[in-house]
Order: sequence, then C-alpha cells, then structure tokens
Amino acid sequence: MDETPEELERIRREAAEIDVHQYRRRFRALKAIGLGAAAAGLVWLVLVMLDSRRNPCERVRDHFCAQDPKGQTCQTYQGVWKESTEDESPAMRGNIRAQCQSKIDRLKEEDGVTVR
Repeated sequence: MDETPEELERIRREAAEIDVHQYRRRFRALKAIGLGAAAAGLVWLVLVMLDSRRNPCERVRDHFCAQDPKGQTCQTYQGVWKESTEDESPAMRGNIRAQCQSKIDRLKEEDGVTVR
C-alpha cells in the first residue's frame, strides 16, 4: 500500500460520490420514452384503421354537408351514400365506393382538403 491516509480518504470520498444506479435510472427513462412512443404509434394506427374502415361515400357526404347542410352537393352525396350501402349488387356498391374514393383523392390533390 503506497497510498497515504490523505489519499485513501480522497479515494473513499470519490467512491462515495459515485452513483451506482445512474445507468439503471437512465435506461428506465429511455424505456419509458420508448413505451410512450410505441403507445402513441398504436393510437395513431388504430385511428387510421378506424378512419379507413368508413365508407368513402359517407366521408364525402359528411364533408360537403359540413360546408352547406342544405346545399345541392350535400343532397346529391346523401343519395350516393344510400346507393353505396343499399344497392343490391355488391359490384355496383364497390364501384360507387371507388368513385367516392376517387373524389376524395381529387379533393386532396386539387385543394389540399382533408376529407374526414
């Protein structure tokens, strides 16, 4: 042992200042941040899935009826929405829904409008 009592005391003080749980707390914080980000991603995914599950004709109707409830386009898309749900032919319902989806796409391209 080459250390003097003063050096031993200094080494003991430095050892007492070392936080042995520093890395554990850091990784817990990182895990909490990661878990929060994963939860936010899951919520976003659920909302996107719920929104895409809706009938596109219903979305177009809601968009135009929110702008002018008694307007011609609102009344028109009310009828289109009924046809897209009540038509006897599944192929025709699918065709009508595809046309409504193309209307949503055109609105997004032309005006940057978000149809909810």
